[in-house]
Amino acid sequence: MKSLTQLNMTNNEFYGRLPNPMLKKFGYATFSGNEGLCGATPFPVCSFTPNPSDKGPRKGEKKVYASEMLGKGSLGTVYRAVLDDGCTVAVKRLKDANPCARHEFEQYMDVIGKLKHPNVVRLKAYYYAKEEKLLVYDYLSNGSLHALLHGNRGPGRIPLDWTTRISLVLGAARGLGKIHGEYSAAKVPHGNVKSSNVLLDKNGVACISDFGLSLLLNPVHAIARLGGYRAPEQEQQKRLSQQADVYSFGVLLLEVLTGRAPSSQYPSPARPRMEEEEQAVVDLPKWVRSVVKEEWTAEVFDQELLRYKNIEEELVSMLHVGLACVVPQPEKRPTMDEVVKMIEDIRVEQSPLGEDYDESRNSLSPSIPTTEDGLA
Repeated sequence: MKSLTQLNMTNNEFYGRLPNPMLKKFGYATFSGNEGLCGATPFPVCSFTPNPSDKGPRKGEKKVYASEMLGKGSLGTVYRAVLDDGCTVAVKRLKDANPCARHEFEQYMDVIGKLKHPNVVRLKAYYYAKEEKLLVYDYLSNGSLHALLHGNRGPGRIPLDWTTRISLVLGAARGLGKIHGEYSAAKVPHGNVKSSNVLLDKNGVACISDFGLSLLLNPVHAIARLGGYRAPEQEQQKRLSQQADVYSFGVLLLEVLTGRAPSSQYPSPARPRMEEEEQAVVDLPKWVRSVVKEEWTAEVFDQELLRYKNIEEELVSMLHVGLACVVPQPEKRPTMDEVVKMIEDIRVEQSPLGEDYDESRNSLSPSIPTTEDGLA
């Protein structure tokens, strides 16, 4: 290394701390394009300011020993990082956050960090700088509800069974209900309810993530990123709300029941004989309502769920819950506490396999998959 005079390490997806001697000798341009690197300026620092509301054992600074990029979402890039005490965490590097002052940012983080619930991903720490904002969460290693629903829909897929789906939906509902209840006076919303923000912990328990982060964005940008989970009133009002959260949760519930992605548009079943180019396309809630109106309710449900016997009544009951959440009028939607009660009142037992179930594809419930999709 002493005799080396030139080096090009750009755009190689390197992660972790860059030694100061290497940076001084070869300069920043040699290592540019590696988002996971940290160290001396101009790289982000490799330490985090603890959340003041965190009463756990983390005191003072913790240095990153190693990190790995997990993926990029609508609010930023997420890394899995191992701290110098051996603790594994998820670090979200925010993008497009409003240029708020430090005290304002810390107030937001204090609100988020005070919330403790088994079904909400916990904020452990944060780092603030004018050009860099990092959030540190518990690391959840078992992926997301979105990945379980939509990942590998081809041959060899392990079906996501009914009991697992409802368990995950109920956990997410309880987490969102806790958020709404804790901040009922201030009406603080989650702001970004979607299946990719329902994560699974090591025991397969659903935890809702990204609480409050949309509040750091311009409301127009935050609402645009909701995509198919966006409530009708947000088209005009351009604001986040707890009632809009309920709508987004209803879309998520319909997504679980149908196996269809809310981001897609679907031909209206009311006009099936029209030429393809003339067919009206609708979003997921409108598609479900149209199918139910045409009395083709059985066509709504994911084919994977039709493998199970004696769950028709439960499926229809859960469909009614989802449709109640996505009524166009915000004031007519139930609260999340009411949604939790409705789901709990639906009897869900271990689903017996239908006679036509393909045993060659049977496996343990994928509620605890072996993945590294621990985005928090």
